[in-house]
Amino acid sequence: MTRTMPRLLEEMARKDPDAPAVAMGEVRWTRAELARRSDELARRLAGQGVRRGDRVGIYLDKSPEAVAALLAVLKADAVCVPLDPTGPVPRLAHILGDCEPAALVSSANKVARLTALLEEGISVPPVLLVGEGGGEGGDPRLRLIAAGSPLDTPATSLPSRSLDQDLAYILYTSGSTGRPKGVMISHGNITAFSNWAGWKFGLSAQDRVSSHAPLHFDLSLFDVWTTLAHGASVHLVPQGIGFMAVDLVEFIAVNRITVWQSVPSVLRLITRQLGEDSARHDALRLIFFAGEPYPPAELRDLMSKLPQALYFNVYGATEFNDVTCHPVTALPGEDPLPIGAPCEHMEVLVLGEDGALLEEAGSVGELCARGPTVAKGYWRDPQMTAARFVQDPRHDLYPDPIYRTGDLVQIGEEGSFHYVGRRDAQVKIRGFRVNVGEVETALLRHEAIGEAAVVDDMDGEGTRYLAAFLVARNGDLDARKLKRHCLGFVPNYMVPERFELVETLPKTSTGKIDRQALRARLNTPVQAERATA
Repeated sequence: MTRTMPRLLEEMARKDPDAPAVAMGEVRWTRAELARRSDELARRLAGQGVRRGDRVGIYLDKSPEAVAALLAVLKADAVCVPLDPTGPVPRLAHILGDCEPAALVSSANKVARLTALLEEGISVPPVLLVGEGGGEGGDPRLRLIAAGSPLDTPATSLPSRSLDQDLAYILYTSGSTGRPKGVMISHGNITAFSNWAGWKFGLSAQDRVSSHAPLHFDLSLFDVWTTLAHGASVHLVPQGIGFMAVDLVEFIAVNRITVWQSVPSVLRLITRQLGEDSARHDALRLIFFAGEPYPPAELRDLMSKLPQALYFNVYGATEFNDVTCHPVTALPGEDPLPIGAPCEHMEVLVLGEDGALLEEAGSVGELCARGPTVAKGYWRDPQMTAARFVQDPRHDLYPDPIYRTGDLVQIGEEGSFHYVGRRDAQVKIRGFRVNVGEVETALLRHEAIGEAAVVDDMDGEGTRYLAAFLVARNGDLDARKLKRHCLGFVPNYMVPERFELVETLPKTSTGKIDRQALRARLNTPVQAERATA
């Protein structure tokens, strides 16, 4: 039998129904409760006509109900499309228009934003409302269905027909065209990653794993599915405290978290609040981080305050999850951490400019990955899929896809890799992949902006941020108003923190924007007028 995640969790609920599964605040769900809630919602989805392969959007704040909704979609043999619960309406509208979901699972507090979607010209599918409230007073054009009332008969698990190669998720990431692109993740991708990660990090029923990442971010696949698949309990970090250091430190202590995963920028916030006494956090046995480089001095500070934990630097992407891993076994020096050696379930290739395989230490090339977690491509984008998911160059005997990351790495000694940078314009901000073209597109929607160029840079504390250089068409440009404008089109982490007004944008000899010259301006006195916050 194919051991997809719904089947695996169903088996575990039968074996130990009272074991803890999901927690948030005062809410504590057992495996049996998670199974019951997800079964009920899966039946509701089927009753609305959702069938195998249909997309279902999950538009909920992070909560146990959201986890149940994800599981319910998988149990209905449908495809999860987690949506950013705080994202701008135009971005949400694009995603819904692209994936054309058969249904949405949402809550009463999202009805106003769902109504706003109608003004974007989007046809909103039936909306199943979970939690309290029934969406009274909503726009009559919305088909709102209360999913919280009991079923006429107790729900049992739907017979699952999903196989390893079937789609389980579409995760939308920043796209090079200024539009989000959907990464297609199969059931087999998730279970293969969960099998490796659970083994690598020794997860067990005694572990209490934090879920800091948003549920529409790829790090959440570990937080939720790897945790549940190995009998551990998921402890959801409320989205309102995601970057509030004092609250995060308290969350770790109160919940006796044993495993923590987040981007380094969050861990750096936590470190500054830990103090010298780590007794309240001595349950932490494992800390691993991904998404952006960790400044060595900052990591040394964390390791000295929490010396009992094991530390790992992992590298991956939405298109294949984690692919390299570096255990930090001693206090780091001043050099950047390597991203590590290939994970045991994956093969890593480094290709040169001519596509030739590079193997010699010191060589720099594009990191490519091959293995069971490589995604199936991009939703409804065969051209981009063909460009990034390519045939293994070592043979053409049978289909054997590898994923070209666009990341440049240097081959180190003993099979380890060191991150060099991006081939294209994508950068990592707070662990989120951001394509600056999407940010520039949002800025150019402002009627007073004639030209826009966005670059990334590092501040004095080692945090990466975005800066926007703008050529005004007319009128004054105020930073506060610009930030509000951007928030109408992109998430908060994609909004530039610095705005510079310039007369012209510097260009290279080929007529392209000279981004190196713009970065140089960030570290020198600027004579042009600056938009101030």
